[in-house]
Amino acid sequence: MLQRAPRAVRVEFTDGVRVGPRNAAIANGGGSILRGSPRVARDTLVLPLRKLGDGDYTVRWSIVSDDGHEEEGVLAFGVGVGREPPLVTLGTRSNVTWQRVLSRSLFFLGILAAGGAVAFALLVLRPLRLGDQLVRRQAHLLFVGCLVAFAGSDALIHGGTSEGTRFQRVIEVGATIAVVGAAAAALTPMYRRLRWIAWPCGLALVLVPTLAGHALDDDQPRVLAPVADFAHVGAAAFWFGGLLSLAFVLPRLGEEARGRAVHRFSKLALVAVLVVSAAGVVRAVTELARVDDLWTTGYGRAIVIKTAILAPLIGLGWLNRVALLDAFARLRRSVLVELALLTAILTVVAVLTDLTPGRVADASARAREQVPLPVASTPPLPPPDAFVDARQAGTLAVGLAVASNRTTVTVLGPDGNGERGLDVRVDGGRATACGPGCYRASVARPSDVRVGGQRLAFDVPARPQDATELLRRATRTFKGAKSVEFEEALASSARPAQVSSFRVVAPNRLAYSIRGGPEAIVIGPRRWDRSPGGEWQASPQTPLRVPTPGWSDRSRNAHLVEPGTIAFFDPRLPAWFRLRVDSGTGQPRELRMIAAAHFMTDRYSSFNRPLAISPPSR
Repeated sequence: MLQRAPRAVRVEFTDGVRVGPRNAAIANGGGSILRGSPRVARDTLVLPLRKLGDGDYTVRWSIVSDDGHEEEGVLAFGVGVGREPPLVTLGTRSNVTWQRVLSRSLFFLGILAAGGAVAFALLVLRPLRLGDQLVRRQAHLLFVGCLVAFAGSDALIHGGTSEGTRFQRVIEVGATIAVVGAAAAALTPMYRRLRWIAWPCGLALVLVPTLAGHALDDDQPRVLAPVADFAHVGAAAFWFGGLLSLAFVLPRLGEEARGRAVHRFSKLALVAVLVVSAAGVVRAVTELARVDDLWTTGYGRAIVIKTAILAPLIGLGWLNRVALLDAFARLRRSVLVELALLTAILTVVAVLTDLTPGRVADASARAREQVPLPVASTPPLPPPDAFVDARQAGTLAVGLAVASNRTTVTVLGPDGNGERGLDVRVDGGRATACGPGCYRASVARPSDVRVGGQRLAFDVPARPQDATELLRRATRTFKGAKSVEFEEALASSARPAQVSSFRVVAPNRLAYSIRGGPEAIVIGPRRWDRSPGGEWQASPQTPLRVPTPGWSDRSRNAHLVEPGTIAFFDPRLPAWFRLRVDSGTGQPRELRMIAAAHFMTDRYSSFNRPLAISPPSR
């Protein structure tokens, strides 16, 4: 809940991010309130907002992390005193979609098949001098692996929004390696020397998941995480590619040669399984912050599912190698079952690598707990019958309320909260604190108020005359005008004010230009903005309803301070106003507003003059 509207929403991260595809900011029940495109400044996503009035708003932020993950979140805020907490009217979606899971699954299957096929050739077939008999079969397996890896990587490149991230760059390199490897493998049966190109490509693909994934995130152990990740992927590749070779390559060998190959693979596969398990435990420890992350986060639950499939698979593999070495046909059928289970594990891994790691989710939760929510310290409102007026004191807004022979001084800081602990004096006597930013003195008609040594002069009428009807007339006249022109000086401190010129035409056209700054034109649902020396930029716009006065219909405490000049208070902002009105026409001539970090003076030059506001010519 905010007393005054923000100019932007800023979402801070602990690492570099890029703008995501689904950023949005809306008025609840209305249209967009974005003023231009979201941008990233260092590690902060900035969503610029239009000038907002009282109401409820919802913002959805969307980013892409350096390892290619899309993340989203929503927040809601309300502007105005006395409002109920707002509801969230925008939703988020999971970054895990079936298209991404399919793409990653193909990518991982291809990498493990290609890398494993090469590892099987180097570690099993060549030492047994069996490689020359299986060149064609092994090359076909490597070709298929590289082709599937390219299909998956290409889908990831063109199906995501991770352009410019480390993930995107590494995947693009992986796609190139896969193409080169597939071409070399396809020609190896005719030109055997090309295997010295195909094999390095197959092995290089095994590095891609580590270089693209979580292991290189800034909050991971610099050496342990990537080493464990590469060992995990490399051992899994040998296991998976070896099983493919058992099922589709070895049947070409004689029984005695097959037996020797199966025996050697069984020994090496045992080592690979141990490495997969140990490295997996290390990666789980580095990725999860606490033990309960295993069942409280999606990332942890995916690890549990992966382990649940892996455990019986290890047992099945052990029984196969021990008991079925002498029955290759039965062994091949069992290997196909193992491959199916490993493929299921790879699908879980595809989901796992698209989820937010447990340590990140846990860190985000801790950060939310550690950041204190702003505690409202709003001063009490002036009594309904009090005479009110206000002055600016540097960056402070100082309001005065006089009622029942008592003076109350309200002091608001730039954040909209009441300033405590100040030395406030009224006509020489020290005022007593009466709440946050509230100071009270038994003075019936003050003329001299000092806040922290700064003197502020007030002129309180002996018998303030009620001006409620005059304010209502000025409000009706303003809202009913066909056009309004005015100049606005706006400041947040004692520094020179920002000066802007406004032209407003009913019911939904507005044009403004800031002296030495940007300008804008709004017509119905369209908006055009231009920076000094720049080109006009078009964007959608929630239609405005103009002319609208700077004060609300709930304004009260209206009294004359002099003929034609009304002092009043608007509790919705909150803000103190002085309005000079033409007594004959009821048209406002000058408006001065004092609010938190918002010191504004509007001078109205014309009402109902024919004005033309059109789209910019270029």
